[in-house]
Amino acid sequence: MAVLTCPYSLTKIPAVTVVTRSYDLVCPSCGKPLEISRISRNIAAIFGLIAGAAVWFVATDASGSHHALGWVFPVVYAILAYGIVAPVVLMLTADLSLKSEPHAAEIHAHAEPASGGHTSGHH
Repeated sequence: MAVLTCPYSLTKIPAVTVVTRSYDLVCPSCGKPLEISRISRNIAAIFGLIAGAAVWFVATDASGSHHALGWVFPVVYAILAYGIVAPVVLMLTADLSLKSEPHAAEIHAHAEPASGGHTSGHH
């Protein structure tokens, strides 16, 4: 199956739409709800973490300052690197599938007491 296409109607979905609307993604052609596969999300997160760690390492070595807040900039740069790399990788590797329906809550066979399980003797 091609990346960024609806598995039902084979309609191509724009990459920006997939990244920005990833939790409430709907196919524009057939109207079916879609989701990004877990493996695609995990790949994007792993690449983002690798990029963040690499940028942090480079920024820590390059800063060389021993100021009280010298540790802040490498952390900020690492967060920015993660925030840029993870969505870009998701745009390139997102595999769409039909969204599974949430499972209904099981109904228990026994009835709960009307007082919520508390007796009047505990008050």
